[in-house]
Amino acid sequence: MIGCYLDLRNNMSDNILGDQVKKIDGKFQSVYMHSAKELKTELDSVSPSFCLAKWYNVSLHIPTGRTHSCYHPKMHKIPLEEIAVDISALHNTIYKKQQRQLMLEGKRPAECNYCWQIEDSGQELSDRAYRSFDVFEDGIIKEAQDVGSLGDARPRYLEVNFNQGCNFKCSYCSPHLSSAWQQEIEAHGPFTLSNTKHNDLSWMQSADMMPNNRSDNPYLIAFWEWLPQIYPTLQTFRMTGGEPLMDKNTFRMFDYVKEHPHPKLQLSITSNCCPPGDQWNKFMVSLKDVTNSIDHFMLFCSLDSWGPQAEYIRNGMDFNILNQNVNDFLQNGNKHSLTFIVTFNALSYTMWEEYVKNILLLRQRYSNTRQLIWFDVPMLHSPDWLSPKLFPEMIPILERSLEFMLANKEDDHNRFKGFKDFEISKVTRLIDWVRQTDKFNKERAEHNFYLFFKQHDQRRNTDFVKTFPELKEFWNKCKDTYDR
Repeated sequence: MIGCYLDLRNNMSDNILGDQVKKIDGKFQSVYMHSAKELKTELDSVSPSFCLAKWYNVSLHIPTGRTHSCYHPKMHKIPLEEIAVDISALHNTIYKKQQRQLMLEGKRPAECNYCWQIEDSGQELSDRAYRSFDVFEDGIIKEAQDVGSLGDARPRYLEVNFNQGCNFKCSYCSPHLSSAWQQEIEAHGPFTLSNTKHNDLSWMQSADMMPNNRSDNPYLIAFWEWLPQIYPTLQTFRMTGGEPLMDKNTFRMFDYVKEHPHPKLQLSITSNCCPPGDQWNKFMVSLKDVTNSIDHFMLFCSLDSWGPQAEYIRNGMDFNILNQNVNDFLQNGNKHSLTFIVTFNALSYTMWEEYVKNILLLRQRYSNTRQLIWFDVPMLHSPDWLSPKLFPEMIPILERSLEFMLANKEDDHNRFKGFKDFEISKVTRLIDWVRQTDKFNKERAEHNFYLFFKQHDQRRNTDFVKTFPELKEFWNKCKDTYDR
């Protein structure tokens, strides 16, 4: 049985505030990674494709009425007729139940191909283990089997996007997730690429992806009706966007939690940490009001590089303001932690070593009595012209960062400050994944990369070569090839 993990899940405050590393089989290992490995064995005893996330993990995109079980599968539409019959269909859609049946039969749902690639590529854990780990509690595997493919599961992890409002135009984002992106496309039209019109609003209209941000959105109404039913058994509630600090429902949720204390709840938001106006200060006040009602608050800071290069990738960012707000949160929060979310893409390589070094510096500054700073590196899949697979020749940068992480690995004398084995493992699996280029159309991706960022510079008054001098040779080669 998964004893180490049960100790953590049953004492969540200890998970966040206390020991994260133990000597296991004579080696100093993180409980997180060791327990995820043990859990995978339990999952495989049900079937080699069984994943608890399909039952207990849900991401809900209210503006477009879509859902998925984690960020790897594509979102699918929630039929309004299904939630009219059973409001839990916000999560338990007929489509999702069909995928559960495949897993119970030991078949691999095609939408989960990311995990199958990782599992087939080597010894690194896929997110089937990690995402299942994130919702694990005693008896939950049997509960999922009892729910089966026909019953309605009560989520333990719930992520909600209330609104597409956002002041950023990130390179890999889309108008359905950013109002700033939508405004640009309305003003200037879609980006012209070699094989498509990128972020064309007509596609969004035909695909029923136009966001509905009104207060009478039936999915928003259904959510607030559904919340009291699932709130008592939630382990984690996460608000994302868009930029959640720009939406009033985020602060309504803070009020709800304050009025309904949940001592075991992990509350969190995913933020660009540069919201407009006075929203950051409003957030910090709300955070102080709510922390006595929960177990822990996690701020997920979306940051894909460091300094001016981060600003280029996530257009609209002021890196100095972000850095100031991050330090404000770390210094003045309570029962809190911060996780840097690195959507690792083709432009993340060049400052990656600097990024890793700064994570270590922040840990040395703030993580004195508990683990305060974390990071994760999900790799970008789409659009393919921003995939890390575009630059496999940059793998040595990742390998050097691994050497640095190994040289500064957490041990008995480096508590809460060094790098954990599961962090090292995730960078290792990133390298393994980048090397799998057999199905990657590099020529098309290279062409579209150049076309997109050429238009990016023209529209946004940016300068690719000035910001990424390391890629000047690549840029000039593309210019010679495609500017004919």
